[in-house]
Parts: sequence; structure tokens; C-alpha cells
Amino acid sequence: MTPELMIKACSFYTGHLVKTHFCTWRDIARTNENVALAEKMNRAVTCYNFRLQKSVFHHWHSYMEDQKEKLKNTLLRIQQIIYCHKLSIILTKWRNRARLKSKKKEDELILKHELQLKKWKNRLILKRATAEESNFPEQSSSEGSLVDETLKCDISLLPERAILQIFFYLSLKDVIICGQVNHAWMLMTQLNSLWNAIDFSTVKNVIPDKYILSTLQRWRLNVLRLNFHGCLLRPKTFRSVSHCRNLQELNVSDCPTFTDESMRHISEGCPGVLYLNLSNTTITNRTMRLLPRHFHNLQNLSLAYCRRFTDKGLQYLNLGNGCHKLIYLDLSGCTQITDSAMEMLSAKCHYLHILDISGCVLLTDQILEDLQIGCKQLRILKMQYCTNISKKAAQRMSSKVQQQEYNSNDPPRWFGYDREGDPLTELDNVTPSKGASELTVEKSTYSSEEQVA
Repeated sequence: MTPELMIKACSFYTGHLVKTHFCTWRDIARTNENVALAEKMNRAVTCYNFRLQKSVFHHWHSYMEDQKEKLKNTLLRIQQIIYCHKLSIILTKWRNRARLKSKKKEDELILKHELQLKKWKNRLILKRATAEESNFPEQSSSEGSLVDETLKCDISLLPERAILQIFFYLSLKDVIICGQVNHAWMLMTQLNSLWNAIDFSTVKNVIPDKYILSTLQRWRLNVLRLNFHGCLLRPKTFRSVSHCRNLQELNVSDCPTFTDESMRHISEGCPGVLYLNLSNTTITNRTMRLLPRHFHNLQNLSLAYCRRFTDKGLQYLNLGNGCHKLIYLDLSGCTQITDSAMEMLSAKCHYLHILDISGCVLLTDQILEDLQIGCKQLRILKMQYCTNISKKAAQRMSSKVQQQEYNSNDPPRWFGYDREGDPLTELDNVTPSKGASELTVEKSTYSSEEQVA
């Protein structure tokens, strides 16, 4: 054997041995790798299942917590409802008992006073009969006995409702006088309900502005209705009305000192006004701009004989929320109003039921067409002395309303202007006022020019 063959044989044997051992090692390595991979896969599956279970459990736990919270809230609400129901039952029983007790007490007081009054009358009749029989009609003694007997019938012991009913028949002046009788009568005149409506027009020449200011300051939370018709007051007095936050009705007709500035203070302080009478005052477009800005619930508005505002001022009523809830509107004697302003007004005041345009000499037949389109709920229409509205148009309009007053005659001289709206130089009478805030509707009358002639 040669050395070369020996080398080849050794090389072949070594290569074969290496190849055999490498293949065996590779197979073992692959087997171990598959086992490790399988173990990893098993661990991964186990971990995934655990996380999945954890997530599901977390959602289930959250759901159960929400359900417990809802159940708890439901139980609390049920308990509150039961508690409120028990309270309502208790309050109802208490109120019924209180009413029964109060009614019983009032009945007892009324019966007591009836008995006292009956006893007093019987004693008075008996005394008169005795005096007539004894022929001793001494006036001083009879008056003294009458006063003594009257004192026994104390009006302050009457129920509050009866006392209010008695004092409601008195004017403001009489109430003030009654409050000066004694302490008991003073307390009776200080009942809150008695000062819901204050009429200063009946004492406008008696009490000073100082008393009006103190009265409004004291009863500012109780006042619902104020009447200053024809009162000559200072601007400061009118500004004090703004403290009456619950005011619903205000009448300042025929007040020469009432200005736009006074109206500004009142509108800012009394937004709940429903009835407003500004007849025959010196208001201008400034006041007309304030009305829709503050009085959103205004229902009754009287601007009769207010001749300082223009068509633009009347159009302000439609701005913003505006006075769209107007039911009654009085524009009689406003000679400056034209069809353009009334056209804008009729387009927004859809709830208007009563309209008075008597003496508006510049209005024409066009206004009646606008009213038919915009104010379909119009029931009462007054058109006295409207010289530019024809008889034919008025006849057509009469079929659309329930009551109508119309004639086309020249305005009377006491209106202060002619058929063209120009002021008269000489007046026979003073311009009358439309100060009454209450609306009185007479039976429907329709008179043409021929009927008047």
C-alpha cells in the first residue's frame, strides 16, 4: 500500500465519520428544537387563554359593578318615592285638618260676632224703647251708650278674608284714615293682600310724592297693579316704581311729567308687566324701543293720543322677541301713524283681538287688507273718524270681525286736529283722555256717512 492510498483512505474514513456524526447531531438538534418550539407554543397558548379569561372576567366584573350601582340607585329612588309619598299623605292630612280647624275657628268667630251684633241690636232697640217710654231722649247719653256698645263688636277679631273683603271696598284715602283710628285698625290696614292694587289717582291732589315713595318702598314685593292716572309727580317718584319687581299692571295715562327716562327705569325693573297704559303722555321712539326689549309678555297696550312717536317707533314693537303677545292695542288719536307702520305691526301681532285706531286720519283701506292677512284672530275693531277709510272697505271688514265701529266724519274739535291731521288753532274743549285701563266694549255699531248725516 502506497502512502497516497493510505492518505486517501484516511481522508475518506475521516470524512465519512464526520458526516455520520454531523447528521446524527443535526437530527438530535432538530428534535430538541421542535420540542422547545412545542413547549413555547404550549406556554403561549396557555398565556393567551389566561389573558383572554382575565379580559372576560374584567368585563364581567365591570358589568356586575354597574348592575349593582344601578340596583342601588333604583333602591334609593324607590325609597325616596316612598318617603315623598308618605310625606305627601302626611301633609295632605295635616292640611285638611288645618283647613278644617281654620274653618271651624272662622265659623265660631262669625257666629260669635253675629251673636254680638244681634245682642247689640236688641240692647239698642230696648234702650230706644225705654227712652221713648220715659220721654228722655237725651242725645249725648244715647251717643255715649252707642259708642260703648260698638266697642264690644271688635272688627279685628274677624277672619282675615272678611277683613280684606271689607277694606277692598274702600279707596286709598279711606284706608289711610282707617289706619289712623287705633293700633288694631292699623294692623288690619297692613295686610299684604290689601296692597296688591294701589290707586293713587283718587288721592292725587291729597298726598305728596314723599308718601308715594315710602308706600312703594314698603310694599314693593306685594304690588301687582298701580294706577297713576292724571298724577303730577316728580321723575324720582316714577323711578321708584322700578322697585316693584312683581308689577303686572301700570297706568300712567294723563301724566304730563312721565318721560322716556322714567319708562327706562320701569322697564328695567319690572319685566313682568302685562297691562300698560301710556295714554296722553309725552313718550317718544325711545320708549317704543324699550317695550319689545323688556316686556316680552305684554298683552294690553294703550298709546292713545301719544303723538310724539313716529312710524319707526311703532315698528320697533316687532324687533327681537317683540310684543308679539299683544291682545289689546289702542292707537286712537295717533294722527302721525301711516299704513307702513301698521303693515309691519299686523304682520307680527297674530294674537291681536282688539284694535282701536279711531282718529287715525292718515290710515287708508290698505290697513284693512293687512289686518285681514296678519291679524286673523281680530274680534273687535274701532275706526271712528277715519276719514281716509272708505265705506266699502269697512263693510268688507265688518264680515271678518265680531264687532266693529266705523264712521268717516271729520274728527270733533276737541280732538285738536282736522281731517288731514293738522292741529287746530282754536279749541273749544280740552282733549279728553283715555286713562281708564279697563277695556269696555259696547255693542257693535256701524254708522256710515249717510246715517250720520
